[in-house]
Amino acid sequence: MPRAVSDGGEAIDADIASRTSSHSHMDGGHHHHHHGHKVEFPPKKKLIDEFTDAVKETFFADDPLRQYKDQPMSKKVLISLQNFFPVLDWGRHYTFRKFRGDLVSGLTIASLCIPQTAASYRL
Repeated sequence: MPRAVSDGGEAIDADIASRTSSHSHMDGGHHHHHHGHKVEFPPKKKLIDEFTDAVKETFFADDPLRQYKDQPMSKKVLISLQNFFPVLDWGRHYTFRKFRGDLVSGLTIASLCIPQTAASYRL
């Protein structure tokens, strides 16, 4: 029987055997044979392939060019402009209510910064 991969070595085989025997008592004596699954090592890659995969995963994990795939040129231009000028994307959904919230947030931050700046000039 192939062995399952674990840190405990033979302990997992004993655990599987005990589960098998407890199942046979619950099933009215019918024996079910549970077989472990053999885990194979992945195929060996060349060093350069491993390095290339690691660089791609590190710098392009989310595949930033995926949104351009299979798009007409006009859509690609629009996506590019939205990446350089994000307001073209979120500006269409910007409302007066959102502006009021942004204004209050900006004034709140400004009110916290002004006294700190004025206090530093008194020294």
